[in-house]
Amino acid sequence: MKDVLIAGGSGLIGTEVGNFLKTKGYGVKILSRKPTDKSKGIYHWDIASGKIDLEAFVDTAYVINLTGSSIIGGRWTTKRKKELRDSRILSTKLLVDQINENEVPIQHFIQGSAMGYYGDSGDAIITEESPSGIDFMAQLCVDWEQASDHLEQGEKSTLRIALYLSKAGGVYATLSKLARYYVASAFGNGTMWAAYTHQNEFALIIEGIFTNTLPAGVYNPVGREPFQMNTLVSKIAQNEGAMAFLPNVPSFILKLVLGEASATLLNSYRVTSPKLSRLGIHKYNNLKQALKAL
Repeated sequence: MKDVLIAGGSGLIGTEVGNFLKTKGYGVKILSRKPTDKSKGIYHWDIASGKIDLEAFVDTAYVINLTGSSIIGGRWTTKRKKELRDSRILSTKLLVDQINENEVPIQHFIQGSAMGYYGDSGDAIITEESPSGIDFMAQLCVDWEQASDHLEQGEKSTLRIALYLSKAGGVYATLSKLARYYVASAFGNGTMWAAYTHQNEFALIIEGIFTNTLPAGVYNPVGREPFQMNTLVSKIAQNEGAMAFLPNVPSFILKLVLGEASATLLNSYRVTSPKLSRLGIHKYNNLKQALKAL
């Protein structure tokens, strides 16, 4: 097996993908702001100065780009919006520029993105063919994806990640902890749609792309069925042997506290993936099974 280089490899998704790939025999390296430590597979990069330790590309056949500051957390001030954009777009451009300039013979580049690409879509069913939205999160995802369009080496696939399900962090870790104390609740009217990206299915998608089981392209790495947020909170509580009975947090309070950033909690994304359904990639039939598998 040749090596995989992960940008954003120290985050939750990057860490779990890296650990999975190691069990499959791949060598895993990550780009980090820390000094290079080859013994730990860590290679330094500095986005502000436009530098990458080129040793990171030696024997690298696959690159996974999961860079980006967390979209959730506080109001979207002008400064915060710039940080969200720079952490995705400038880092992606730097990564691709270095691959091109040094003619790194990678086989496949996986570009991370998010379901926010599609914008607030109400009850409309979203597929990989659906157009992008027009709000801040949608444009952020569009620009993030386009930042790797000039890649000249190997093939490229784009993965628009939904709510990532893992016990180690993210939405499940947060809501399950609240549920155990019977204080978990949904937001707004709770009827907004979402989809999950399960840690186990996501790992299989990555492996499928590397082994050419899945053809290069754009994928929504989501479960078989989308769900409404009231259902998510209820099912997580049930999975923890608890109940969710508190009233939902009203939309106006979220908008008052978070402003434009309240969209991360109130937008509706009824995301599906006909592509993955046809290819039989799903391990779980519904949200209940996916949560139980955690």
